[in-house]
Amino acid sequence: MDTLQYLKSLALELNMTAENDKFIVNVIKTGESEVPAPEVYWMEGWNQWEKLSFHALLLRNKNINFLINTGLPADLSERNKAMLDFGGERCIFKSYDITSELKRLGVNPSEINGISFTPLQDYTTGGISLFQNAKIYIDRRGWIEDIVAPLRRKHLSRNLFIPDENLQYLMFKAWNRVVLFDSVNSYNILPGLSVTWVGCHHRSSLAFQISTRSGNIIFSDCSFKKRNFEENIPIGIAENTLECLDAYSKLRGIGKFLPAYDPEIDGLEF
Repeated sequence: MDTLQYLKSLALELNMTAENDKFIVNVIKTGESEVPAPEVYWMEGWNQWEKLSFHALLLRNKNINFLINTGLPADLSERNKAMLDFGGERCIFKSYDITSELKRLGVNPSEINGISFTPLQDYTTGGISLFQNAKIYIDRRGWIEDIVAPLRRKHLSRNLFIPDENLQYLMFKAWNRVVLFDSVNSYNILPGLSVTWVGCHHRSSLAFQISTRSGNIIFSDCSFKKRNFEENIPIGIAENTLECLDAYSKLRGIGKFLPAYDPEIDGLEF
């Protein structure tokens, strides 16, 4: 091989590597609810309501099918009892079938290589047992402080963080596929996919940075809707409002921000 052929071959290899570091991303709506506006916007919107959508993100490139969040649990009875007590019928969670949407996009659950979550909650971990060939990436701090050894007594049942059957599945049947990572600074799950711990909503709340062909996107529950992020308004149901402001400052300007529960991102593709 002469020098020119070698350089062309090297350029092609580098280009293919760069392409494999970028994902096609589909936003999948997995559920919906309504909540009093002060839950979304700190101390604002009294006597008003806000619609929420729950989302999973499907990330695909030539080698990987990765899922951030796995949908709501099949049994919503405990969650909806809590929502009824909180705000009445209007707050009830409604679930959408994540497997149907994945199949519409041409992906079977068995083809998902990896999954992760923001945050660890019943509405993100609900479908975890559907993806039996996936590595399960969990932030160590969130796993400890939200699930197995909370620093303080939680205001909600642990079963609302992760249902018993899914916790047992993780700790026994799927434990050999669990990858615990530390993301206080940043953690690279895969080329083109990194994650940073942000807190704010829960101890397991994360911000995922994803490289796509149209630029970087950020997905996090530290901001429920785009107004939180754009106007520096902490979410109302925050465990630490200052962590919200710190996260917005850290994440601003590094990519298009996707607020985890904003209906405006339903069905988007990047």
